[in-house]
Amino acid sequence: MAEHSNLTENEEEDEEEAYLCKLFGEDGRFVEFVNLTGRPVRLTSRLQMDNFSNMAWSTTIIIPEGGRHVWRFLGDSPNHSPYISMLPDPYNLARRNSYRWKVEYIDTQEEETITFDNMDGPLRLETMQELLPGETSQVMLRRKTSAVAPLHKLAKDAVVKVSPEDICWLDIPRTLQEQLSALSRDYQEMERSRVEPCGRCKEIHQ
Repeated sequence: MAEHSNLTENEEEDEEEAYLCKLFGEDGRFVEFVNLTGRPVRLTSRLQMDNFSNMAWSTTIIIPEGGRHVWRFLGDSPNHSPYISMLPDPYNLARRNSYRWKVEYIDTQEEETITFDNMDGPLRLETMQELLPGETSQVMLRRKTSAVAPLHKLAKDAVVKVSPEDICWLDIPRTLQEQLSALSRDYQEMERSRVEPCGRCKEIHQ
């Protein structure tokens, strides 16, 4: 009996997720972010209602090195209100208020700045070209002072992706060990925060 109950709950969850995807409608707008920094980054949005200072929402997405993420905004389709907290932000609502993105490296030791289309952040939605239903704007995320990540940063990334049992820590200076340990913790946090694409629409739901 309990097994049947659990099965029913799982089926309801699957149906609910698919149903939410159907609510996206056909008149959405999209902003595609392309990560050209050479390292994984954390992209965070914040919607602040201008007339209600205590009303704000944030969403965070991890974009791997060389990866991209399409940020979906809802259009003006009806029947969103009962599910608004579970759906992407409405585009026109976001433009009428304060909507911005900030981006940072997963590596908390990284000091280099990331730019939005070669401009310092945060990126504000109202400064971008207004999109019509179905349109997509593309934003390139780049390192500010160099086209590619330094070799020693890439080497550290490669090291922390190796199993700890395969690293000969005795051959690594203590200072470098501490840096690698901190980077490893950052990457573990990234893995815990990773969201898999929806099985129905293949998007990462924000």
